[in-house]
Amino acid sequence: MINLITIEWMKLRRLVTMKIILVIYMLLVPSIYLLLSQVNIFGWTFPDTIWKFPESYHFAAYISSWFNLLIGMIIIVFTTNELKYKTQRQNMIDGLSKGSIIMAKFYVVIGFTVFITIYTFFIGFIFGVINGDISDMFDGIHQIGAYFIETLGYFSFAYFFANMIRLPALAIILYLLSTIIEAIAGSIAFQEYVQFLPLTTFSKLVPIPIIPTGGDLEMIWGQGGRTILALIYVLVFVFISYKVIKRRDI
Repeated sequence: MINLITIEWMKLRRLVTMKIILVIYMLLVPSIYLLLSQVNIFGWTFPDTIWKFPESYHFAAYISSWFNLLIGMIIIVFTTNELKYKTQRQNMIDGLSKGSIIMAKFYVVIGFTVFITIYTFFIGFIFGVINGDISDMFDGIHQIGAYFIETLGYFSFAYFFANMIRLPALAIILYLLSTIIEAIAGSIAFQEYVQFLPLTTFSKLVPIPIIPTGGDLEMIWGQGGRTILALIYVLVFVFISYKVIKRRDI
């Protein structure tokens, strides 16, 4: 396992796209969280409790979730570049099996998920400690767990998408449009059942913390049910990716 992770890291660290996207993400998430104090919608402002436990975890996770598609682009670019430049074929020549190559990519997906989740946790934790009582630090932490599943879902979908499309530019464009395409298709065909489609399932694991006006999509299942469904989608995406790579000449 360590050998596979080392090989993938040696390739990832040269990826300029990864560095740019991660810097953008790491700067914008805390900045947006801070700027919420300046929001004024017809006299409505966010209450001070959003920067305290347990809401700090929920808001940090929700804001971070806005960037899941963007960070998923790293996996799209990395995977399609490997297919384009025959890097995986070279890995096989060097002695790696297809199974090892697939496992290595799954480690990349897990690695990004863990990194993003830990960063999100620290944002929520730091805001909560600064503005609230540290004795409440475990209140609301389940939102970070839900965010981990959400992020894993988006990144598994990105890996699946990259293996299915293979063409870098087309894969990125369609990937970024995927939520819009799903929303349109779902609203036409399923209406309120669009919430059971994969990307909507992932996005609703960490719902909007506060809705000042109107309402959000009424959820038929609770967070527990949506979590199980999200994990099923993750397994489906990983399984299909596995089958595609096993059968394809790389």
